[in-house]
Amino acid sequence: MTTKLKIVLSALFMLAASWAMQAQPGGGGRNMDPAERAKQQTASMTEKLALSEAQTNKVGEINLKYANKTKAARDEADGDWESMRETMGAIRAEQNKELQTVLTADQWTQWQKEQEEMRANHGGRPGGPNGPAATDEKTPPPPKGDKKPKKKSKSASE
Repeated sequence: MTTKLKIVLSALFMLAASWAMQAQPGGGGRNMDPAERAKQQTASMTEKLALSEAQTNKVGEINLKYANKTKAARDEADGDWESMRETMGAIRAEQNKELQTVLTADQWTQWQKEQEEMRANHGGRPGGPNGPAATDEKTPPPPKGDKKPKKKSKSASE
């Protein structure tokens, strides 16, 4: 097998594993080992951004470095979510600065779009930054099929 084929197959395997882990209860990998988190993110980036072998290796190193920083920040936060949010934002900014040196201009633009989509998707969940609080009650949708068509009155049609 050629090296490129091995890398592509490894990336696809990791991507499939990441999908399976996200489907599991418990936050989709929130407590994942930093090395596994870095592998998952690198595999996703390799697929979405069509990274070269050299880029994949460098991005993997960067992702591992920042996965370790993220884990340390979570451990140190000890439930102080506001403090952790600020720290995570700073870590993400550092990581993006390093990633930008490895990615091409087109890949960087695509990565920014991917991040925006992730923020939009995660931001709308209950308790998320753009979603209702977890304790808010939602108005249930009207039942389907219960509406009967209104009959026209004869006076309106004449």
